Amino acid sequence: MIYLDNCATTAVDEDVAYAAFEMMRKFYGNPSSPYGLGREVLRRVTEARHQVAQVIGAPTERLFFTSGGTEANNLALQGTLAALNKKGRIITTTIEHASILDTCKYLKKQKYDVVFVPPQNGRIHAKDIIDAVDENTQIVSVMAVNNESGEILPIKEIAKGIKKKNPRVIFHCDCVQAYGKLLLNLNEMPIDMVSMSAHKIYAPKGCGALYIKEGVPFMPLVYGGKQESVIRPGTENTAGIIAFGKAANNALKNIRKDWEYVSELNRYLREALKTIEGAVINSPEDGMPYVLNISLPVLSTEEWLHIFRMNNICVSGSSACGRGEKSHVIREMGITGKRADSVLRIGLGKKNTKEELDIFMNLIKNTYKERNLNYEQNQ
Repeated sequence: MIYLDNCATTAVDEDVAYAAFEMMRKFYGNPSSPYGLGREVLRRVTEARHQVAQVIGAPTERLFFTSGGTEANNLALQGTLAALNKKGRIITTTIEHASILDTCKYLKKQKYDVVFVPPQNGRIHAKDIIDAVDENTQIVSVMAVNNESGEILPIKEIAKGIKKKNPRVIFHCDCVQAYGKLLLNLNEMPIDMVSMSAHKIYAPKGCGALYIKEGVPFMPLVYGGKQESVIRPGTENTAGIIAFGKAANNALKNIRKDWEYVSELNRYLREALKTIEGAVINSPEDGMPYVLNISLPVLSTEEWLHIFRMNNICVSGSSACGRGEKSHVIREMGITGKRADSVLRIGLGKKNTKEELDIFMNLIKNTYKERNLNYEQNQ
């Protein structure tokens, strides 16, 4: 099997899987329990919290574990707005993950003034977001990296611009695709909340985190315990948390090496695609190398996906959360027609090789040859 869908999820690293296994088999106590086993688990959870927080330069005590990025995004928006207890303006972009877009659509029905800022010429521009900020704006939520195109959004410029225009505005960043891959230091930019997810960095699914800056108003959405400083009560997923910490530590240690390696894979694939007639690269040249969005108009997305499935190659057409729906990101980028109908998202990762990309490209080339031959025979 060739796995080229690392934007959807990643294979768990062996040392990370062992860390989770050890917690389930040996350190299975409840971290809220008063005896030795519980105290040891609590110590390990605290260590993992530090490991996850240090990737973004956040204070350990302000990072709270969740079930994943979707819950973290929902908590960020709904928990803060509940605490503010008035209905003002929310600003986001039209290319956000569904957990932000759908939450904002729900909030719009609750009579919040929601502004969805679209891309201009295929890109999100900081000025458009800053211009939308007014005296009634409560939250701005913008992702760090788009999960379908790989576009790196101008987070630092946005954060500084909105704070200068209205210092009361709370800025939330969905960092799920960027976390552990793109350097993001909270000491360099005024970000109030950051969402993260474990399974994008070679850790198990079912664990995420939300950083909330000290002083940001917040009300929990779930009640019934004191865990996670009451921000997110409920018995912690200790195996997932410790695995997340291990994976975060690995990611931080290798962040430059992995970036350089995947960048080389990205360049190699881009060069190979130049030999394919009609192939179009939808991802920006300066995008994050882990994501490469392309169009191969000779066939539709579904036809391509069927061919890849038959050859045991894992590739997607859009976000996994869309479950096969056409990409709203591609639409918002202004891509239409056959180019939009033949989109493929290639998620590169540290475990991929050039040999795998050669097999992938040879399959595409052979499919093109067969397609052209069939076309000639039918004339």
